Amino acid sequence: MIIIDIGSGPHPKPDATIRMDLHQWAGVTHVHNLTHYPYPFENNFADKIYLGDVIEHLTKFDAPLVLKEINRILKPGGIFEISCPDVLWIMERIVKRDWNEKANVDWLRQHENPWDNAMDYLFGGWRHPEEHKIPGMGHINGFCEVILHKHLSEAGFIDIKRVPDLRNPEPARGAVLLMVASK
Repeated sequence: MIIIDIGSGPHPKPDATIRMDLHQWAGVTHVHNLTHYPYPFENNFADKIYLGDVIEHLTKFDAPLVLKEINRILKPGGIFEISCPDVLWIMERIVKRDWNEKANVDWLRQHENPWDNAMDYLFGGWRHPEEHKIPGMGHINGFCEVILHKHLSEAGFIDIKRVPDLRNPEPARGAVLLMVASK
């Protein structure tokens, strides 16, 4: 079974047989810029593809092209799993002023001020003293379930559904938009 972790970064999916990233992190098997097409794989190549916490690092122009390229290399019947921050969840926390109650995990509560926590999650590496220096680390795009579903459908994916991110407890589970689709 061929499983590709696209944008694997320093924490790749353990079941990935191929790990592709812009940077040569430990374990990366293919160094490749995601905005350079085509990817170094044949059509209908992979059984499963992950794009975990990556799409928010792509421009609104590149994100649809990346999804189409992923669809090209995924086998018919293959599974695609994508995750990113849920911008609607972030905005709801800001408007309702309930970040401290809903963001009940340490990684969403690095600061005393809820606003700083929301901004860190929304903008990613841009607000980190070292990460902002690494190309591609800042969040430059955002998605909610409706918009990501639209992009996935337009890229040719089917059976698109949101699934719970079981890495986090409720109510913080909603902070991560995790979707699964097939080809």
